[in-house]
Amino acid sequence: MYGQILSFIVALALFSLHEPGNETLRPPVKTLSLTLAVFAAFFLLCGLLFRRVEVSLKRGAGLAKVSARYHRLHSHLTVLALGFLAVHVFVLNIEDFFQWIPGFSRSSTLSGLVGLALYFAHLAAIWFWAYPLHRRLSGATAGRRAYLRGQFGFYTALLLPWFFIALLMDALQWVPLPPFFASELGHILFFGAVFALFLCLAPPVIVRLWRCPSVPSSPLRDRLEAFCRSHNFHFGDFLLWPLHGGNHLSAAVLGILPRFRYILITPGLLHLLTEQELQAVVAHEMGHVKRFHALFYLSLFLAYAAASYALHDIILLMILREKWALHWALSQDTFYRNLFSLLYSLPVLALLVLYFRYLFGFFMRNCERQADLFALKTLGDPYPLVSSLKKIAIHSGHTEDVPSWHHYSIRERVVTLLAAAENPGRIADHNRKLWRSAALFFVGLAVFLHGTIQLRHCEKAQAWRQEIQLHILEAELQLDEKKPELYMAYSALLLQQQRYHFARLILEKGLSLAPDHPGILNNLAWLYATAPPPYRDPVRALALARQAAAKLPDPFVLDTLAEAYYVNGRYAEALEAIRQAIAQKPKSWNYYLEQEKKFKDALEKAMPQ
Repeated sequence: MYGQILSFIVALALFSLHEPGNETLRPPVKTLSLTLAVFAAFFLLCGLLFRRVEVSLKRGAGLAKVSARYHRLHSHLTVLALGFLAVHVFVLNIEDFFQWIPGFSRSSTLSGLVGLALYFAHLAAIWFWAYPLHRRLSGATAGRRAYLRGQFGFYTALLLPWFFIALLMDALQWVPLPPFFASELGHILFFGAVFALFLCLAPPVIVRLWRCPSVPSSPLRDRLEAFCRSHNFHFGDFLLWPLHGGNHLSAAVLGILPRFRYILITPGLLHLLTEQELQAVVAHEMGHVKRFHALFYLSLFLAYAAASYALHDIILLMILREKWALHWALSQDTFYRNLFSLLYSLPVLALLVLYFRYLFGFFMRNCERQADLFALKTLGDPYPLVSSLKKIAIHSGHTEDVPSWHHYSIRERVVTLLAAAENPGRIADHNRKLWRSAALFFVGLAVFLHGTIQLRHCEKAQAWRQEIQLHILEAELQLDEKKPELYMAYSALLLQQQRYHFARLILEKGLSLAPDHPGILNNLAWLYATAPPPYRDPVRALALARQAAAKLPDPFVLDTLAEAYYVNGRYAEALEAIRQAIAQKPKSWNYYLEQEKKFKDALEKAMPQ
């Protein structure tokens, strides 16, 4: 389940990171035909690979070996499906096919739904061909159609949090929010608050989508409820979980608030286990709640959001420093835009997979072990949980040693439980290990975030950013040489870098195209007022600054006028101009006050004693 959720996150990232070009790469009919051809190739490949595993089973290969091959192939094809999705996105430009949908390019919900639908189609191919082996290994009685319907229903319900958040984010595009929520920290906190609210209130919706009925009243249910009450564990209901048609052997706890918290048990597991074994399973799920694992997982999701926000600008900056990469990003050619999208996507996706697969996986495995040890401590006996795990392994196709990135193998879990029963001190040791690891991670995250913030604002990074902006403006000027705003912005960056020669050339050219543009007049006046010789020209600076102020008496223009008066020795007029600017309450308040003090001091020194 968790591996599939990770694959959905990657699929959504692939669609969100891709930047469509200004022109479609090929006609829509050709795009659709190629898309169907690529999908057909994946469908046939899945059939071929699963048939090979079936043949090995018919030839007498052991169930344990076949089961391991089956699960490994299923996992590998799920990853391969993401590769095929990347081909659809970056090579075939499938997103262009949907641009006719109103709001598609602006809506993360619409584009995400299209991406998920395409990925679900590939998963359906895997499930279609996996079904015969699944039935043989698990003893499932439900037909292929019911199996596919169950898979779709299960995973679409898990995607509800994304759908809810994406829909809300799209809606908020049209709502004015306080400036704080436009910041990176505001985004993260808002996302966390919405996700936490959803985790609290969504379980009733999810269990209805999964069509989970209550476990029928019986003495067994009464005794399980009494077991929970005896350990002060409150929940909403015991539900039958029809996962994969109900034949799957699994259990889970869903929900944070006691009223909306449910213990889910598949019918297959309910019929397989004894009452003591079911108590052990319930105690394991109880451990997840008692140890606050849901909230811990939420904090890990928010940690990823914070880390990705922090790294986003740095990754983009490092890539765009390369002129060929910037050329791809600015190109009007869809092919080069696709190359840039792919280039940018690779490190972002690598970070996502590494974080969830390894770091998040490490904490999930140890939280599962903590829940196992909680069950041991609660029951005082390892054997009910051990026997339930062994039964699950046998009836799932001898999966004792099947690896999982989010669970230790069943054999490892059994060994740990038996060792902890002999030495109860291991339970406290593991709890300390987990919380120390979590504390170390969050301290490391804080240091990392502080370091990335410092890196993003250091002089070197600012210089790189300015250089990239210069290249972007150069490219835009080549496309439109008659746009005064481009000359103004380009010259401002050149002035920041003290490249006075090129700044003057650009401004003089801009002035010849737009003689009355206040921004160009202002920038050229500032250059002549503040640049060193041979560019300094106080007289022309004052003339240009007066023209600019007459057309646009904004604070930044009045500041230039004041500086022009100052370099011409007219301190009283400089002081008057800067005070007019201050009266408008500009944003850089301290800068204007420093300017006022500079002009005031100059005036006092110039006055006769």
